[in-house]
Amino acid sequence: MSEGYESRTAGSRRLFERAKKVLAGGVNHNARFYEPYPIFVSKAKGQHIWDEDGNRYTDYWMGHMALILGHSPEVVVDALRRQIPDGTHYGMGSKLSIELGEEIQKDVPCAEAMRFCNTGAEATMYLVRLARGFTGKRVIIKMAGGWHGYNTELNKGVHRPFDRTESAGILEEEQSFVKNVRFNDLGAAEAEVKRSRGDVAAIFLEPVLGAGGCIPAEKGYLKGLGELADRHGILLAFDEIITGFRVSLGGAQEWYGVTPDLATFGKVAGGGLPLGLVCGREEIMSLADPTRKEKFVSIGGGTFSENPLTMVAGLATLRYLRKNAKVVYPSLARMGEGVRKGIDGEFADRGVEAHTAGLGSLFLTHFGSAPVNAEQAALEGKETKQKYALGLMTRGIFMLPGHPSGVSTTHTARDVQELVARSGEFADSLSRNGKRL
Repeated sequence: MSEGYESRTAGSRRLFERAKKVLAGGVNHNARFYEPYPIFVSKAKGQHIWDEDGNRYTDYWMGHMALILGHSPEVVVDALRRQIPDGTHYGMGSKLSIELGEEIQKDVPCAEAMRFCNTGAEATMYLVRLARGFTGKRVIIKMAGGWHGYNTELNKGVHRPFDRTESAGILEEEQSFVKNVRFNDLGAAEAEVKRSRGDVAAIFLEPVLGAGGCIPAEKGYLKGLGELADRHGILLAFDEIITGFRVSLGGAQEWYGVTPDLATFGKVAGGGLPLGLVCGREEIMSLADPTRKEKFVSIGGGTFSENPLTMVAGLATLRYLRKNAKVVYPSLARMGEGVRKGIDGEFADRGVEAHTAGLGSLFLTHFGSAPVNAEQAALEGKETKQKYALGLMTRGIFMLPGHPSGVSTTHTARDVQELVARSGEFADSLSRNGKRL
C-alpha cells in the first residue's frame, strides 16, 4: 500500500527530510508520525485538507477531533476577525473568559467552577493535584490504555504491557501512586481500591477510551464506578477532552447520565485554538482560590491561558452548537453510526472480521472481534491498520493510522458513502494481491 502513497506524496517526503534537520524526529507530536512518513498539509477548509503535493483528502482526523464544525468555519473565522484588532493576547482577565465559562456551565453537569489553561495535558495534571489536595489521599486509579497527555504522572500504561512508564526520564517514584486497571471491568477497579487501603484520591478515566481503541464505556460501568467511589470517599473524574461537546452538548457525562466530581475538557471547547480546562464541584475547585490560607492547590494556567482569540473561538463554537443542538447531534450520531455499520458491512461481505468501535460521531476500525478494553484492542496487529489508513489516503481519505476519527458538521452523507465504498475497495485490493488480514 505504501507504494501508491509514496508516488502521490513526493513533496511531503522532501519536507519530512527537511523537517528532521530542524525538529526532533521531524514532528511536533508523536502521534503525527507514521511510516513511511507523514503528509504535510498546506491548507484546510470544511471537511477537506490539501497536502503539499496538491492532493485533496476528506479529513476524518479533524485536528485531533477538535474541529466539530470543520476546518475554518465561518462562525469562528468571523469571530476571530472581529477580535484580532482588539488584541491577540492580554495576559490579563477579560469578560470573554467569564462568558466562555458561563457557556460551559450551561451545558456541562459537573462544571460548577473551572480554570482555563492551554492544553489537555495541563488540565489533567491539575485535576490530579486537585483530587489529592481535596481528599488528602495519594493514589490515582486510571485505565490501561488511557491517554491523558504528556504530563509526568499520567504518562503510564498507555501501551502494552500497560504496567510501565511511557518515557525515559520519568522517575519510577513519580508514577508510583498511579495504578492502571482494565477498562470496562468494575471488578478490577474494586480490587485496586481494596489493595490501596483507603489511599485512593480519584478514579480517573475517559468515558470513551481514546488512544486505547475508541472504546465506549459499557452500560452501567460508569454508574458502577460512581457508586464504588461514593462508598469509599473517592472522587470520580472524567477526561472529556475528546468526548466533551462532541458526543452531546454536555459531553459523555450527559450521554451516560453520570456526573463526575471533576472533569477535564479541551479540543471542541477551544473552537480550533489551544485550550484545556479543569472543572468540577465548587468545593473542590475552590482549593485553587489564591486567597486561601491553607489547603491551597496551585493552578497557574500558563502565560497564554484565557487568551482572547481562544475565548472568542470557543464562544462562537459552543454558542453555535447550543443554538443548533437538536439538529447537530442527531446528524453527527447518524453519520457516525453509518460509518461504523457501513465499514463493518463492507469487510463482512468479503469475509473479513472487522469491528468499528466508537460512540456518536467517533469511530475506529479494529480488525478482529469487538474489543471492550485496551488489552483486547492491542492484540490485533498494527500492520493491517497501517495498510488500511494508507490505502484510504491513496483514495483521497485521511485518517491518522491507528487513531480514532470523527465526523464534523461539514461532512455529508455522500462523504460517508464514499468512505464506506473506499473501505470495500481496500478489502478487494487485499484479496487481489493474495494478502490476508
